[in-house]
Amino acid sequence: MSRAELEAWLRLLNLEFSPSKVRALVAQFGTVEGVWSAKPSAWSEVPGLRPADVVALERALQEPLEVPPALLNGQVRLLLESDPLYPAPLKELPDMPMALFVWGELQERDRFAVSIVGTRNPSSYGRMVAERLARDLSEAGLTIVSGGALGIDSASHRAALEAGGRTIAIIGSGLGRLYPAENRRLFERIAEQGAVISQYPYMAEPDAWRFPVRNQLIAGWGLGTVVVEAPEASGALITARLAAEYGREVFAVPGNIDNPKAKGCHQLIKDGATLIDSAQDVLDALGVQTQPRERAPTLPVLTEAQERLLNALTLQPQHLDALARTVQLPVQQVQVELTMLEMLGLARRMPGGTFVRVL
Repeated sequence: MSRAELEAWLRLLNLEFSPSKVRALVAQFGTVEGVWSAKPSAWSEVPGLRPADVVALERALQEPLEVPPALLNGQVRLLLESDPLYPAPLKELPDMPMALFVWGELQERDRFAVSIVGTRNPSSYGRMVAERLARDLSEAGLTIVSGGALGIDSASHRAALEAGGRTIAIIGSGLGRLYPAENRRLFERIAEQGAVISQYPYMAEPDAWRFPVRNQLIAGWGLGTVVVEAPEASGALITARLAAEYGREVFAVPGNIDNPKAKGCHQLIKDGATLIDSAQDVLDALGVQTQPRERAPTLPVLTEAQERLLNALTLQPQHLDALARTVQLPVQQVQVELTMLEMLGLARRMPGGTFVRVL
């Protein structure tokens, strides 16, 4: 990304318009630079933009822009929706941000993730369960997604790190205003072994309204959302509701009936969430195929065709013919390449000539 494009994006994102408005602006003028070269009269014609939005655009164009050093030296990256590393699960959902600030590194395998959420003030039981689930799911090859908050979130991130797995923290502030501040060292570790992500301007404060909004990303990213411990009025329940709306699996851990921090989980179970007491319950529900732990955690060198096939494979069985159409390769070649991926332990043949991704 050029310096001019980066500045154009930062200027637009600093306005904190909704994703739909940002998308409408860029679509209307072709590029983000085109937005700023347009006249106010042209802005007024963009569907969904109010007169107050046009005034905000005019004001932003006149104000000086400071580019955070972290974005200039590459420590933090602005990841656009058009980038291949933009989280694939989020692309399926409505009104997701067109750009994310990323500290760390995203990998292709991060599309196979489970979100773990819960109260900021867990019991010792809740913390222990979160750690066990995150560790076991991480060892099975899944990326652990959470919100970087104190309590269940932090326990889940730490357990994934200690298991040598990958974890993603989606925070409710800008990356230049890490919140909670006491988790800075944890965020540094996450950035080394995964990524810390924000949809908000780099210096955005941790305002209360931001956290329910960012929960959309947590709910949408995971193949399923696990609620470990949550009282009846909890942000974790918002995440679970969103996950259900997005067609994701919702799991809840039962607790002591006298513990108010378990009330939210019990209500989720009554409402149809899957009761779990182990990581294997989650893996079985998601249909995750795993390999023994001793396998190397890094991908071997693959051919271009094998990479395309690996990217097309999911946890749901897909027929050979369908995969060939997806990657636009001859069926015979796809059959050979899938056999190679099987030998590498990255794919598994299922009944009926179908194949799944192995984590």
